[in-house]
Amino acid sequence: MKRNQTNLTALQLTFFIIQAQIGVGILGLPFNVFSAAKQDSWISILFAGVVIQLIVFLMWGLGKRFPENSLFEYSSLLTGKFFGMLINLLYIIFGLMVASLVLMYASTIIKMWVLPITPKWIIILLLTIPAVYLGKEKVSEISNIFVVVSALIGLLIVISFIVMFTYPVDWRYLFPIGHAGLINILKGTKEAYFSMLGFELLLILYPYFQQIGERKVLLSVSLANFCVTLIYTFLTIVSVITFSPEELLLIPQPVLYFVKSLYLQIVERIDLVFVSLWVVNVITSLTTYLFLSTEGCSISFSKHKKFKRYLYTLFFGALAGGIALIPNKESEIETFNKGVVYMSYLTLLVLPILLLGLSFISKGSKKNEK
Repeated sequence: MKRNQTNLTALQLTFFIIQAQIGVGILGLPFNVFSAAKQDSWISILFAGVVIQLIVFLMWGLGKRFPENSLFEYSSLLTGKFFGMLINLLYIIFGLMVASLVLMYASTIIKMWVLPITPKWIIILLLTIPAVYLGKEKVSEISNIFVVVSALIGLLIVISFIVMFTYPVDWRYLFPIGHAGLINILKGTKEAYFSMLGFELLLILYPYFQQIGERKVLLSVSLANFCVTLIYTFLTIVSVITFSPEELLLIPQPVLYFVKSLYLQIVERIDLVFVSLWVVNVITSLTTYLFLSTEGCSISFSKHKKFKRYLYTLFFGALAGGIALIPNKESEIETFNKGVVYMSYLTLLVLPILLLGLSFISKGSKKNEK
């Protein structure tokens, strides 16, 4: 597959991965991790960042063996046409499931905090339309938008800093360090891992950024993972020192609650401002997974020229929205969430290891092989 986007830069790759990783999880991550690791939840997030970095090395090693091909292309080269198609379909479905999960959580939070009377389907529609509009575009256009909107993440951090220095906090809630125990810290790492998904886009973005060099590709994705890890660690620490351990176990979105406590004369409900900025990150996260599924179909079914790229994006956007409307209870969303987590172990760890091993066995590292 020819890719004529040689003007892409390392900075664009970094922000693409950052926007893919930061989404719905930024609000509920402190609660989920604290439920398992208590005051050591910030350590769990650092551990999750290290684990993800190891997986990034794995994906980068696989990508540099096929710098001109994405996962959807070299899967068939390594496993044959039939199994390659099965692998591609698995990643396409994975992208659809994550997109659906993003819509489930985002619509629930928006309905709870901002639009309690608005029907859920309208909220999902409003989130899906811009994601579909952007997801159908080329990598260069999506990357440019992601670079611009990444400035909003800085505003979220600034608001959190203001809370930390104006709200009465207790740093003793972070101590004693390590008291939760290694097992609980690792359980917290598992919770943090899923909220930091998005780095797997490297599997399909590598050929678009090959011209910047394999080292810069690795550094760009590593920098993105480092920034996201620090942001999540910071927000978790602010949550832990703001609320008592008993309170934090009862607050599903602690980030919104500590922002709501902030009083500014010029802004009456700063939590609504925070949600408005957060919605942009939800849309960009949703866009990346619609892009993942669209890219998979565009390559896997490239012989069917009558299907335009935007039709795939529209189809997956509508399907993800429809799936997001099915769960009516929080327990049903959690069941769906567990299914996506288990699927991520297969798509983000097992299959990349398998494909990398096959690439050495079959000597499939010829750069011009197609």
